[in-house]
Amino acid sequence: MTTYLIIGVNSIGLAVARQLVAQPNTVVRYLHGVTTQLPPDLTGKVTALTGDLHKAVTYGPALQDQPVVFSALTGMDVDWAFEALFDTQYRQQLPLTRFVMLSTAGVDQEVTGELTYPGITDVKEYLNQQRYAAKQVDEAEFPYTILRPVTLTDAPATAPKILAEGQPVPAGNVSRETVARVAADLLLNGGHDYQSLAIC
Repeated sequence: MTTYLIIGVNSIGLAVARQLVAQPNTVVRYLHGVTTQLPPDLTGKVTALTGDLHKAVTYGPALQDQPVVFSALTGMDVDWAFEALFDTQYRQQLPLTRFVMLSTAGVDQEVTGELTYPGITDVKEYLNQQRYAAKQVDEAEFPYTILRPVTLTDAPATAPKILAEGQPVPAGNVSRETVARVAADLLLNGGHDYQSLAIC
């Protein structure tokens, strides 16, 4: 039996959850803030946990049983949430199997062209926070993969173009469903350990 933990309610996190619950011998936990809700189709299929994602106490129950973790958190203050998560993990000596983080292209100053960040008013601070969050994942010393998609859209899934860290990334769009499929594959099958991948 494999335990999966998804953190953060958004279309990518929900799409990943739907793929995971369809697998045999899985337990899927979904941790999210108190102001968000899971859709009816996941009710009864996942164990829903809620709390303040910026407080360490929220993460204790979610991190039991060596879960495979997918952070679908976006926007500002992801680094703050990760401080709470990894503080709990460290203090309670809770091992993780692997960690997949949804981040964004641009954190490595690797984008050629103009990339937009919808809903973000302070892009410099946002990217700094994403860098710090990624640093926390790296320093936790569990197998991890960081996903850096370009601008997300609601278009249908297409075959992803995946670029290793250090390669230039052309500004453009990628569908959320494409990113969710890449994330689910990594969670289920592993691979790309200790890597940061751009998705175009």
